[in-house]
Amino acid sequence: LSRAVCSATPSRSGPESENRNEVIASLAQELRTPMTSISGYTDLLLKESAGILGAMQRQFLQRVQANTERMSVMLNDLVRVTAIDTEQFKLEPELVNIIEIIEEAIMSNSSQYGERNVTIQLDLDEHLPSLRADRDSLYQIVSHLLANAGQCSQSGTEVLVSAHQDQENFLSVSVTDTGGGIHPSDRQRVFSRRYRADNPLIEGLGDTGIGLSIARTLVEAHGGRIWVESEMGRGSTFTFLFPILPSSENDLGLTMEPG
Repeated sequence: LSRAVCSATPSRSGPESENRNEVIASLAQELRTPMTSISGYTDLLLKESAGILGAMQRQFLQRVQANTERMSVMLNDLVRVTAIDTEQFKLEPELVNIIEIIEEAIMSNSSQYGERNVTIQLDLDEHLPSLRADRDSLYQIVSHLLANAGQCSQSGTEVLVSAHQDQENFLSVSVTDTGGGIHPSDRQRVFSRRYRADNPLIEGLGDTGIGLSIARTLVEAHGGRIWVESEMGRGSTFTFLFPILPSSENDLGLTMEPG
């Protein structure tokens, strides 16, 4: 399989910004070691390898696990957005099973969903074609949509994940939450990078930073598109559409622009 290089318009303004991005990426990578240790010991405690847990102890450890997983996602986002801005990010297309991707993304968000008492309902076509895409990027897209839905949905409710073949040449994946809806005036900011220091949080949205921006960038890099439909008082549905390319295609010809 060929490597498809994503060209991005860099956000850096000079050597100083470039060095800062390199430092950020390096620090993010260094943080993975203690994060992995915390996660590993938490798993051992939850499996009661060091003794029987009480109900409250288990609840506290599950909260630690959920937040550790969330921090890991943030570190991945930091590395990814830095790579995008410095034109160092590459897509490696291969044949990917979307159902496997959805299952993996659900597992990676399971602690968050368990902590918030939110369940997932699946509505998947029985036979879905394989996609020719960058596997990690597709996983990140689905994972970000699930994380957003889990964060904003009401406790005791369900998040609906759907995947269908749309007409002949596209695959449609949707994630529907119960976050109460996004106001029409805020919907144009949903896929933009947001920073708490200079932008108010969007009500009805779980993502507070760059997750959805990265998802949009990765979807568009594959020649797809992503959008949100929302109903005030009920919730929002995030949908992305991916082209189903013939297996004989050898080059996706992907381009990327930062969100």
